[in-house]
Amino acid sequence: MVNWLNLVKYFLIKDIKSRYAGSGLGIIWTVIMPLFQILLYWFVFSTVMRVRPHSGANMPYVLFLLSTYFFWIAISESIVRSGMTMIENADLVKKVPFPVIILPISITLSCYVQSMVGVALFIVAYAFSGFLHLSIILIVPVLFLQLLFSLGLGMLLAAIIPYIRDLQQILGYLLQGMFFLSPILYSMDAIPEAYRGLTYLNPVTLYVEAYHKVVFDGTLPGGWYMGAMVLCSGLFLFLGVKVFLRLNEGFADIL
Repeated sequence: MVNWLNLVKYFLIKDIKSRYAGSGLGIIWTVIMPLFQILLYWFVFSTVMRVRPHSGANMPYVLFLLSTYFFWIAISESIVRSGMTMIENADLVKKVPFPVIILPISITLSCYVQSMVGVALFIVAYAFSGFLHLSIILIVPVLFLQLLFSLGLGMLLAAIIPYIRDLQQILGYLLQGMFFLSPILYSMDAIPEAYRGLTYLNPVTLYVEAYHKVVFDGTLPGGWYMGAMVLCSGLFLFLGVKVFLRLNEGFADIL
């Protein structure tokens, strides 16, 4: 177990360092690019389209967007990068005997560590806005369940993509659909009531609405809702580990 933790720590630190090697601004780029996107979305959806923020909170649209956007970045980036980790590390996987499941795990953790810079930025902006309350700490259990979901889906894709390379091309479109079909840029109230239930077919909606509940209402969702998140996270984690362990023996032959 200690060896596993040391390996995860090694690959985690290695990934963070390699991403910013030779960059003058370093990890600050983790915030600069999402901030540019946020300003773009804010202008289009708040100024041009005048999308209404959450009906239960009298807050600027940009804060509504920040309340979930960096958590989405953690999901999307970890899924994309974990899915490609076996192909990108083909030489290592084929030549060095070690538990390769560590690779998607460390990549996912790396993406989450870096996304927390943006989450910290949101909390600072939230504090200066005057809306911050101590119950913001309740995002921690939601974030933990989201991390388990990302780990599971990342391992699942890391196991399948080496066998079905076309998934590389499809994944970007799937994530784009998950983004626009979850209430990140708009509130759930903006969706016609007849279609709101369908949004939960997108698992990201579960976590996004839980963050909204914590940020706007200062409390966690009800017991059934938390149970649904636990079930979703647990199911994807189980499938990810099961499928990865089943398929990893063939990586050396197909990579």
